[in-house]
Amino acid sequence: MPSPFLCIISCILITVSCSTESKSKKGKLKGFAKKFDSSKSEWAKTVNQEILKLGNFNWIIIAEPSFSALNRRGITTITVDATSPEVLKQVFSSLESNGHVDGKIYFSKESRFLKESDTPGISFFKLKRNKAINGRKARALDHLALEMLIIEAKEKYNILLIKTNTLLPYSSVFLELESGYWDGESETALRKRMKR
Repeated sequence: MPSPFLCIISCILITVSCSTESKSKKGKLKGFAKKFDSSKSEWAKTVNQEILKLGNFNWIIIAEPSFSALNRRGITTITVDATSPEVLKQVFSSLESNGHVDGKIYFSKESRFLKESDTPGISFFKLKRNKAINGRKARALDHLALEMLIIEAKEKYNILLIKTNTLLPYSSVFLELESGYWDGESETALRKRMKR
């Protein structure tokens, strides 16, 4: 039986080895995430096909590569070699052309407080993200609150997770889908008429 001292030394060596390997990969996408190796038209076509399968209460997450892998039936993960704003623009294009669903937009509140000095590239990212959102209403929620919404949603509804090559913290964008031809105001008006 090995001594406790040898076990501790082994654990330290394994931890140092793993830490060194992860640091050497920092900032690199190759080998870090399984890519959707094809042209934009191919991944855009795949995204569009997946959106056609979604409906009310489903979610689309346009995520950074380190976003947690979700495991459950009903979750589709696509990894693309494109930035979050590029993917977001394509998702909105698909939603508009299909018309059956639209999305409530959420992003992490923490992203508002990221500074260029701490997170190089974040200002340009926010500019591109806002351009892709193109005046649509977006809500900022704490990242933990968004995670709780996803945990709750994945129990009942489908989620399309699109991992991008955007290597910035809190850059994920969440879309909660609703009917594209019947909104909450119309539903409320209908329910009021039904009570009369």
